[in-house]
Amino acid sequence: MVEIKKLSPEQTGKIIKMRPQAVRLGLQQQRFPFGVAVQKPNGRWTYNIIASKVYEYAGIKEGNQNEN
Repeated sequence: MVEIKKLSPEQTGKIIKMRPQAVRLGLQQQRFPFGVAVQKPNGRWTYNIIASKVYEYAGIKEGNQNEN
């Protein structure tokens, strides 16, 4: 089974040059193709962001995935 690398909103923001809160809001509004936001019963949100999809969205080729 292949392990899928996931990113936090903070890591994603660095890669696509957006603030983490903008990443969170975009995911909540289903505006990005690289992850999902799920609201829990307590009202808090959780994020599932797929690293390979973020790199693809940012136009970064495989092997050039330097997050800094």
